[in-house]
Amino acid sequence: MSMTAKMMIGLVIAAVVAAASFFADRYAYLDFSNLKRGLKPAVPYTSQDYPSLGSETSDTEGGSAERGKLQNESRAAQYLTVATHDYYNGSYDEALRRLDRAKSYDSHNYVVYKLSGQIQFERNQYRKAFNEWARATQLPNYDQNLLRDLDVLKRLIRYCRTEIDRLQRTVNRDPADQVSVARLKELEQKIAE
Repeated sequence: MSMTAKMMIGLVIAAVVAAASFFADRYAYLDFSNLKRGLKPAVPYTSQDYPSLGSETSDTEGGSAERGKLQNESRAAQYLTVATHDYYNGSYDEALRRLDRAKSYDSHNYVVYKLSGQIQFERNQYRKAFNEWARATQLPNYDQNLLRDLDVLKRLIRYCRTEIDRLQRTVNRDPADQVSVARLKELEQKIAE
């Protein structure tokens, strides 16, 4: 290997290290360790994203309303971040509680409804999952997978209803059939509101 090739490799390595140190400070708040099943972590708002968060504004109605809206969105993002962490740790009840709080602060956050639907789906509460995902599709988003998942969930609910009808006929014919009664109760819980 010639001396110029070694110098070029050295320069490339130095440029990569310089770029990494520059971007490390700027993007230190991104946490890629908690990505699961296509969900992206919420990125907290910074004063660079919204200048009105870091600077003082006048106390006019428009300024205070905008500041209040940004504060609510920030609170919702914080609740979403903690709920996502709870979800990955398997604390579904805590995650749902925090997601409900996030919805009260920002009812137009698509990710909140998507995660809530995912938790409901994993808890086998199909009707609740359907309602959450249907709400998520009404909000602005670019997630085509959600439409596919919603379609699969519709089919699953339709199958559950058909199975419930069949099991109700079986239980009406033979009320002593405990297996059918248990399966009927299980399916009814899955599609309960």
